[in-house]
Amino acid sequence: MQVKKSFHSFVPSNKMKPQEKILKTALDLFFKFGIKRVTMDEIAKELGMSKKTIYQFYKEKDDIVNQLCDIEMCRHEQEFEETHKKSKDPVHEIMLLSEQMTDMMQHINPVFFLDMQKYYPTALQRFQKFKREYAFNQIKRNIVKGKELGVYRDDIDPDFASNYRLNQVDMFMFGKTTYAFDKISFTKAHELLLDMFVHGVCTIKGHKLINKYKQIKEED
Repeated sequence: MQVKKSFHSFVPSNKMKPQEKILKTALDLFFKFGIKRVTMDEIAKELGMSKKTIYQFYKEKDDIVNQLCDIEMCRHEQEFEETHKKSKDPVHEIMLLSEQMTDMMQHINPVFFLDMQKYYPTALQRFQKFKREYAFNQIKRNIVKGKELGVYRDDIDPDFASNYRLNQVDMFMFGKTTYAFDKISFTKAHELLLDMFVHGVCTIKGHKLINKYKQIKEED
């Protein structure tokens, strides 16, 4: 099983500790093939490391999955904060986050999320907690500010809109039984869902900002 280098890395490979190399390699494999399909033997083979060495740091694959979940949630928090600081306005913030998500989704097999939902309840619970306690508040902050600036509709309820967006994410990531990607790519599905959301909450002023950041002329 061969895997290309993922978009994500922890530190330069020549400075990585063994446990960091294990985590990075496992993440790349999980993103490409899904979690369930990847065995500890395959992680060891990809690393050129004995399985015994891996077990010195992680007693089972669940340990790797749970630690990766924690690391990824911390990374997403940092990205949220950095994006918020450099964004010009709430619409720009969503556009920047959309670009980041699109880049990420290009490297993830949809099976990854379905495997987490079905086989790794601890990681799933941590992910859902992150959404409820952090992502929800970040979306709500964005919507409240957008309303204040007049780029989002005044009749939008921030709590409802924030929950709606998170439900979109759930449908997108975990709704394989009702939402398949045989006719549309995982990345394109994300782009369309977010596009429908941001157009739905924006005022005409906000729509002009969307076009500006997408470099779309008004007559288009």
